[in-house]
Amino acid sequence: MTSLTRGYGGAYQRARRQMLGEGTPCAHCRKRLATTLDHDPPLAMHIHREGSGCCRWIPSCEQCNREGGVAVQQGTWRPGWKPDAEDLPPERDGLDPDDDRFDVPWLIDLRRVPRDAVWPRLMTVPHSRAVGSLGPEFAAWVEGRSGKPLRWWQRLVAMRLLEIDADDRLVWETLVLSMARQLGKSWLLRELCLWRIHQGDRFGEAQDVLHTGKDLAVCKEVQRPARIWAKARRDAYHVREVNGQEEIELLADGSRWMLRAKEAVYGYSVSIGAADEAWKVKASSVDEGLVPTMTERNQAQLLLISTAHRMATSLMLGRRQIALADLEIGDGDLLIEWSAPAGAALDDRDAWRAASPHWTQARERMIQKRLEAARTGELEDPEEPDPIESFRCQWLNQWPRRKTEPPGAVEDLLPRGLWASLEEPVRSSGQVFVALEDDYGLGAAVAAVSRLDDGRLEVDGWLVPDWDTAITDLNRLRLLRGVRELTVGASLLDRLPPGVKAKPGQAAATRAGLALLRDLAAGGQIVHDGTPDLDEALTVAMVRESPSGLTLKAWGQAHLVKALVWAVAAAARPARIPVIR
Repeated sequence: MTSLTRGYGGAYQRARRQMLGEGTPCAHCRKRLATTLDHDPPLAMHIHREGSGCCRWIPSCEQCNREGGVAVQQGTWRPGWKPDAEDLPPERDGLDPDDDRFDVPWLIDLRRVPRDAVWPRLMTVPHSRAVGSLGPEFAAWVEGRSGKPLRWWQRLVAMRLLEIDADDRLVWETLVLSMARQLGKSWLLRELCLWRIHQGDRFGEAQDVLHTGKDLAVCKEVQRPARIWAKARRDAYHVREVNGQEEIELLADGSRWMLRAKEAVYGYSVSIGAADEAWKVKASSVDEGLVPTMTERNQAQLLLISTAHRMATSLMLGRRQIALADLEIGDGDLLIEWSAPAGAALDDRDAWRAASPHWTQARERMIQKRLEAARTGELEDPEEPDPIESFRCQWLNQWPRRKTEPPGAVEDLLPRGLWASLEEPVRSSGQVFVALEDDYGLGAAVAAVSRLDDGRLEVDGWLVPDWDTAITDLNRLRLLRGVRELTVGASLLDRLPPGVKAKPGQAAATRAGLALLRDLAAGGQIVHDGTPDLDEALTVAMVRESPSGLTLKAWGQAHLVKALVWAVAAAARPARIPVIR
């Protein structure tokens, strides 16, 4: 049997069914749908051994598949070939713990690495202005609050992040932290956010922590134990749990830890900006959304935390590359990374440990099982269609050597199948939040949203032939249910009946509403029942990320989508609750 035949055997066929079953985009161009799987490297360029990890499968469209074949024929194909990929510079080696530059008083104990721990493969040297660290204070605070001491690697990260100068000011503005999965990154992030909102006196102002990430579900899971803890102390904290705007407020001075969608970080002024699973956060969300708001705050810090991913945006790839270049300077961004070196074999135990700052036999067994599953074609990451690449990223924490993010890519507003999964029979009562928008005189749309007792939002929306019909439907809703709040397109305010008050639906509200709808739907906080017009509108709704957030593409029934997100944003907005101090 030839290697070519083996390359298209049972494992390939199983992977093809799994990887192409839900309209998977081409991993090369990210524009067209994949119809086949490419072998990388091509079968014509290596001896294929089934299940050995000798190559990987890449979802490909017909056009990119043909271009790859031409590259092989012309001799221009290279490892990791991609039609429009951009190479990153070669990666440098790291520094050992016995390097003299780590010989500073606050790292003396930490340079003695425990047997169950590993020194970071890549870590920036101490800051040129650093004379000490708030790390010991932070570690004591965490243990006093939670009853659990920090692990060695967590103390190391805290010691480095909280280095201070001779004036007791923090010296690092940005932390880039990366390691393999399931090691306690979320636990450390939770404690850092909580600690910071208790430091108003130290920094001379109330502290606002804005926490975003890959999606709100990830952020909620990080914050959830802290919300439970704070709710048990109502005399000291106010906890808000409205979907998309969860936060913990310290009543003593108003310091807050806020969760926001990655497209909804604009307009805040924050002391700490934290991006979790930052591989999927666009650079514009941080560089143009978060960073400018931090410049006026005292000793603000940016935390970028993530495990590697092949589809990483330029945020982590770019920040990481800049920090690598400054690894021995002691200025710029602080990089701390546990990862396997390039070229490490999949079954190399030392490589597993290099990506895992905390090591146990149970973890070794878990990684072995994940490797076996990856070699049989089992998918662990729904956003990474190649099981071998998924293993390399999640368990070896190897960042890609090429940038794969197309600039300004257009994408579905909601993942395929998500909207249909939210349909169920439901009957609600009470007032509704309503929004109206027209289609440039060619029709109009009405959306209505109601809050259910369990906290979810029931949504409905429909198309009408003209603005007068939309007003008729509004009046019916006012009689049948009562309208809690009305939003209309900004250009339509003067076309409302006398005495009817409404808020204008503006572009900024649309951008924020699109991000909120996406996150609420992903978290199962939206429900609908019999909404054919919405079904069609959301099936074709496309968005593009701009520096100020998500922008809705003007095709399909975009006016209905706008009305929907305005009504959802109004219904999800926290009710004003007076705080008793």
